[in-house]
Amino acid sequence: MDRFLENNTFVKIVASLLAILLWLAVRSGGEPATQSNFAQMTRELTDKPVKVLYDERNFSLVGEPKVTLQLHGSMLDVVNTVAIADSIKALADATTLGVGQHEVPVLIQGKPPGIEIEPVNVTIRLEANVSKEMNIELVTEGQPKEGLNVGEALVTPKTVIVSGAKSVVELVDKIVATISVDEAEEGIKTSSPLQALDQNGKPVKGVVLSRDRVEVNIPITKPSKSVPLQLSFKGELAAGFAVEAVKQTNAVTLYGPANVLEKIDNVPVPPIDLTGVNQTATYKIKLPAVEGATALQPEEVEVTVTVVAATKKTFADIPIKVKGLKEGQSYQLIGAPTDQISVVVEGAKALLDKLTAQDVVVTLDLTNQPAGRAEMHPQVAVPNYLKVIGITPPTLQLEIKK
Repeated sequence: MDRFLENNTFVKIVASLLAILLWLAVRSGGEPATQSNFAQMTRELTDKPVKVLYDERNFSLVGEPKVTLQLHGSMLDVVNTVAIADSIKALADATTLGVGQHEVPVLIQGKPPGIEIEPVNVTIRLEANVSKEMNIELVTEGQPKEGLNVGEALVTPKTVIVSGAKSVVELVDKIVATISVDEAEEGIKTSSPLQALDQNGKPVKGVVLSRDRVEVNIPITKPSKSVPLQLSFKGELAAGFAVEAVKQTNAVTLYGPANVLEKIDNVPVPPIDLTGVNQTATYKIKLPAVEGATALQPEEVEVTVTVVAATKKTFADIPIKVKGLKEGQSYQLIGAPTDQISVVVEGAKALLDKLTAQDVVVTLDLTNQPAGRAEMHPQVAVPNYLKVIGITPPTLQLEIKK
């Protein structure tokens, strides 16, 4: 019988039949039907939620208290009461209680006439409220359309305050907002609900978040790569002037297929003509299209060339580095006391002040040079924006021996 009484549909049918029988009894002129005409019974309402009243500003209720209520009355009244069990409310007043575990009497609201409910207590636990600020993590699910990437997302705000009972708040490992980017073809702007999760990724119940949603902006972009500019110059500055510095856009961003981008290391800039320039100048340069790339940003860059009066600096006794000798060959300088030369460098004073003899490299390239005597011009290398204007001696006589 208990199994059938637990079925609300069955209970409602029985209650309706009993009501009809009672009406028929009255209509037949017999004795008025009363509760005493029906057998008394006891019925349990299990797992009845208890609404606990407490100081929510300072405390938190741990768990979801429930009780079992014992119903006493006639079979008709009990059956009817079970059918409307949701209208019976169980309350517990803990407004004067503090931290700890308490036994609190349960108050019943909505008890139907003719039904007695045995007094019962409920066990509750109150804990002091605590709060902590946590970063919000964005979790994306799925992949955008082929060939597209998920860019760096923006979440607003970035943090949220988590409040509740200390033991429950301590279970919260992270706060997440979850967005699907599956098959996305363009950026996503939306709001997302927040969820408190424990270390195992399971939701934590019983905590309060200072906000329940966040704004999310997820860019969907084509594959990209940041590469430096490759500058080049042509022409000669006006006599007596030198380049002190060049200020440029550090890098540009290329977009296109990943297999194309991986082969591109820089973006060449059309040569900047410095012919006759005698003062600082800024050049706006439109970048040419890069083969294989679908776009680049920015499309135009600025290059500022700082021009100042030139000065000179002489470096004496720079050693000569010889390269290109074949195995078994040697060389000997003819008419030169040492294998060192002097070099005069012209440029901006700020650059010359930093220049040392180790920065000036003099080489003789004997690659493919046949044995015998030869007259060679030494090659001198100096850092960018400096110019070699004198070499002493300008040529070297040497003999290559096998």
